[in-house]
Amino acid sequence: IIIDAINMVIGERASTDYIRTGEQNFEIEAVLEYNNPCVDKLLADYGITSEDNTIIVNRQITSQGRSFCKINGKNVPASFLKKISNFIIDIHGQHQHQSLLDKGRHLELLDLMGPDELSMAKTKVKECYNSYRRLKEALAKKKKRRDELYSQKKRLEYEIDEIEKANIVHNEDSNLNSEKQIIENAEKIFSALEESYNILYKGEDFPSISDNLSKIITKLEYVQDNFKQIQPIVNSLMNTLYEFEDISSTLRRYRDSIDFDIRKLDEINSRLNLIESLKAKYNMSLSELINYKEQASAELDTINSTDDDIDQINKQLSITYRDLKDYSKKLHDIRKMVADKLQKEIENELTDLGMKDVKFYVTIEQLKLDGSDFEQNNSDEIRFTKDGFDDIEFMISTNPGEPLKPLSKIVSGGETSRIMLALKSIIAQVDSISCLIFDEIDTGISGRTAQIVGEKLSRIAQNHQILCVTHSPQIASLGDTHFLIKKETKGNTTHTKVTRIEGQERINELARMLGGAKITSKTTAHAKEMLNMAQIIKSKA
Repeated sequence: IIIDAINMVIGERASTDYIRTGEQNFEIEAVLEYNNPCVDKLLADYGITSEDNTIIVNRQITSQGRSFCKINGKNVPASFLKKISNFIIDIHGQHQHQSLLDKGRHLELLDLMGPDELSMAKTKVKECYNSYRRLKEALAKKKKRRDELYSQKKRLEYEIDEIEKANIVHNEDSNLNSEKQIIENAEKIFSALEESYNILYKGEDFPSISDNLSKIITKLEYVQDNFKQIQPIVNSLMNTLYEFEDISSTLRRYRDSIDFDIRKLDEINSRLNLIESLKAKYNMSLSELINYKEQASAELDTINSTDDDIDQINKQLSITYRDLKDYSKKLHDIRKMVADKLQKEIENELTDLGMKDVKFYVTIEQLKLDGSDFEQNNSDEIRFTKDGFDDIEFMISTNPGEPLKPLSKIVSGGETSRIMLALKSIIAQVDSISCLIFDEIDTGISGRTAQIVGEKLSRIAQNHQILCVTHSPQIASLGDTHFLIKKETKGNTTHTKVTRIEGQERINELARMLGGAKITSKTTAHAKEMLNMAQIIKSKA
């Protein structure tokens, strides 16, 4: 019942069969302590805070089969309870929640047993792997961008070439239009200037204004000696004549500057047609066209530089891949040494536990490409992870002649518990799981083997909380705390009662476990001796 209750607390499937007849639901609550930072991260993801690395887990099951889970008062799915518990509790028994049966943890556990050299190599592998991934991502983005820009490149090259060939300059269209207007009106302007010049200064068929003015001045000068009053008029007319000469000179200069070249007009019209067609095609003014050409040239430079960037990334990738492979190989070699050592230590532990024929083996194989990872294009057909290229699994053969099998294939509950105990005896010093629960660990053993099991559990309990359900007095005597579980019937109701026993009560219970229902002085003395021996053993640990 206790094991089932804990299983439900940690998110395993719950059954309405546990609801007492006549009741609508049952509720289980547990206080769990942890020392793994992964738990803090998972809690934070759900917006749950904890104090002193402690959480309160509550689970209710209704008679309709509905399940409600809470951590520190906040509703969470049962799957989240399961995920959290993987870092806190291990239950070892038949078909129970056991982290050691999870192949995904085997690499982590093996690495925890390794020397500092392994940790350093693993750090290097992770650094190289992260760099490799970043470069791969950068390469993929560059290639995607290059492909997206390829059609634009052709267009930009054409447009830049078209605008460059036009050789346009700022305000060229307005200047050409002004020049065109002058040329188109040149005949009218020339005639007006020519006639004005002739009338004012150079008349061929008739006297000009200047000619007539000169005659007037001559006539008046002839009489001015005899008629002094006319002198100011003569002077004024002389000034006017000089002004007419200046104006005539300017008119002649303007007239002579007029260009009647029809070819020049054709050139201007052709140039304006080109400029106007470009403006219409790009729907831009002349200044905007010039600016666009500069922008397009800059964009084309960026596109052209993409191939250079890709070449550079590929060079960096080659170097990073070589380093990743080298460090992963070094990590692989160290793991093989650690695995050999672990195999011997586990088999020695199993021999102590009365399982001398059991063979333990750590398989270390190379991860193969599965087509799912984006970085799977190396020539070695190796799949890398941040932990290298090793695929690790703990294997076991429980009887002579039997092939090695994964730990999860072990059938016997007691056998499983003892194998897990052997593993935990070696791994417990580096395992971060706080609470270990052993069920059926005493199945098929007694005497000296049961004593060794108890001693190993006691040693593990120095750094972990151990809960052990046992019928073995040897194992029970080595516990720091002893609980007696028994059923009591009152009327038509059965209750399960859990009582902490100490002193004489504990001696009596151990005596009962040793001798059956009848407690004798001999079994009582033996029980006392077992407790005394347990204290001596624990004091030496």
